[in-house]
Amino acid sequence: MKKLISYGIIFILGSGAGWILSGKHWNIFFTSYIPALATLLGAFYGAKYAFQFQKDKEEVKNREKNILNGNLAVFNLMRMAETLFVYRKQFIEPFRGKPTAFLEMPPSLELLEDEIRFDTENLFFLLQLDEINFIGDLAVERSRFQRTLDAINERSRVHRLEVQPTLEKSGIVQGGDYTFQQIDEILGDRLNHTIRQATDQVITSVDETINSLQIAGDRLFKTLKISFPGERIINFKFEE
Repeated sequence: MKKLISYGIIFILGSGAGWILSGKHWNIFFTSYIPALATLLGAFYGAKYAFQFQKDKEEVKNREKNILNGNLAVFNLMRMAETLFVYRKQFIEPFRGKPTAFLEMPPSLELLEDEIRFDTENLFFLLQLDEINFIGDLAVERSRFQRTLDAINERSRVHRLEVQPTLEKSGIVQGGDYTFQQIDEILGDRLNHTIRQATDQVITSVDETINSLQIAGDRLFKTLKISFPGERIINFKFEE
């Protein structure tokens, strides 16, 4: 369209210039070609401004979409950290540092990642914000969070379905006075090692994942604030 209009303008101006030099067909030039030239120019600039308007509209729409997806990602990182923080507060902190933590830490209900949707596909706009590796880092955080949930769920399963029944069969009751040797003998080497290792893994994984989620959330918040100045961005924080 642009080329067609340009050729038409060149033709009209060329014809007009020739007639001006020869002094012929002045009436035709002013009554026919000049209006045609005005029509072509109007069509050219009309199409140009319509295209620019649509382009600007799409850019605004994409900007709003990116801000929404960015805020949603910050919010979901906060939810992930909050989920683990609540677990730590209820199940880990009361027994942290106690030699009997592997027994006293109760099992929890199954924690599911599906309750928190975190789609890195909606954050591809970060590739244009000098954060090429950030999407990969966020994908790592999602995997780390899922592995932590898996560790919690596995320990809860072992505690609920293996440790508790074994202790109950041996007459061990909560609050009783027993030695570690007695507990070890009742549980046996395999189960004793499994529950101890699972408990240590859960405590370490929960602590490290909460910390890494907070770092990722702060980084994403700062990136969005710099990339979208003046826009409302969710600040990463959760109640401690």
